[in-house]
Amino acid sequence: MKRLILARHAKTEVLRYDISDYQRKLVERGINDSKLLANKLFLKGIIPDLIISSPAKRAIETSLLFAAALQYPSKLIKQVDDLYDGFTTQEFLELLDRLGQNNETIMAVGHNPSIEYLAFNLTEEFYQNVPTCTVIGIDFQIDKWSDIEVRTGKLAFYEYPKKYKQSKQ
Repeated sequence: MKRLILARHAKTEVLRYDISDYQRKLVERGINDSKLLANKLFLKGIIPDLIISSPAKRAIETSLLFAAALQYPSKLIKQVDDLYDGFTTQEFLELLDRLGQNNETIMAVGHNPSIEYLAFNLTEEFYQNVPTCTVIGIDFQIDKWSDIEVRTGKLAFYEYPKKYKQSKQ
């Protein structure tokens, strides 16, 4: 079995005239949400063998917070330009095959609408909202990443920050 974890970066500062979209940083809520979701994954024993991330500042910051909580070496986070620029589902699957090799669980940290499209295209059925810091686990009953076919993944989990904040009230 292979598991893909799709993660949308956490909440960021608004786009301003003096910074590019690429340079936007996480705000306090985004930092707290990342820690919350990363800890939830850790407590469930969901630990990636490989983390790949968009090189945009907000995605890298999100990746680093997840890596810290999941005890994943931050220097091993692989930055992939196409996670910022966007690519087709098939190009993403080729990336997983190229980078996956001996990894059973890969986490990809990126942006919407790409994360939402990938979740929709790779699962049998996914019609959920994907707010910032959403984490989506998809299981594939395969031995090699190259064997993934679209719409064949089973939704293993769907986590988002407000799910836990609402339950506290």
